Amino acid sequence: MKKAIIIIASLMLAAGLVLLLFEPVSTSVSTYNANKIADEFDEDVKEIKNSAKKKNLKKQTTASYTTNSTEYPKPTKEQIDRLLKASKKYNKNIFSNQGTVNTSDYTSAAINLKKYGIYNNLYGYISAPSIGLKLPIYLGANESALSSGAAHLCNTSLPIKGRHINCALAGHSGYRGRVFFDNIKRLRVGNTVSVKNYWGTINYKVIKAHTVAPDNTNDIYIRPNRQLLTLITCVSAGGDKFNRFIVVCEKQ
Repeated sequence: MKKAIIIIASLMLAAGLVLLLFEPVSTSVSTYNANKIADEFDEDVKEIKNSAKKKNLKKQTTASYTTNSTEYPKPTKEQIDRLLKASKKYNKNIFSNQGTVNTSDYTSAAINLKKYGIYNNLYGYISAPSIGLKLPIYLGANESALSSGAAHLCNTSLPIKGRHINCALAGHSGYRGRVFFDNIKRLRVGNTVSVKNYWGTINYKVIKAHTVAPDNTNDIYIRPNRQLLTLITCVSAGGDKFNRFIVVCEKQ
């Protein structure tokens, strides 16, 4: 009997330790994975540019990356150039039609990246050194994207350089064992937030942070001649209700 009690107590202690360590360990692993994706993205962009400069088509064709246990060829410089053209066209159309069409569907991908040789739906990554944030950016604010990183809201601008742009990115908060946009509440006016895409890095400064009702979409409206980045996450409004915490950044 005594031996059985000791075994049961040992098992309960082990289970308690597992539960205690689950969140910090899981958070560390997810942070490591997010940083790894960002670092690999930097390497991919560099390789694409170098391959184009050297006109080494063989290297460009055989280079590959792995997504969901499936290996795909990396996009070519020509495909990335076409993606930039498509992104500019998309942003122009969004600005021209805002307020005149239904833009309530945020979950779809703004652009089908597979058409441009990108099979992991990765458009770039966002970083904010002051809060230790670095997350991949996926297109479409659906659960698949939100459970993997920062999600671009369809029918808002894509994060490229230009005028008349307001890119809205959403991220989870309070997701057990994962840190997404939990810490954007610590961003202060003047802090730097950056987006790295296939064509370079865009640096923004925080200009405003506040809490709004879920149906308040004023902050994602495109402002003429401005280049904005709007970060969105959920915050408790008491009970089972949630508001939205918004951080607005502007390219300096």
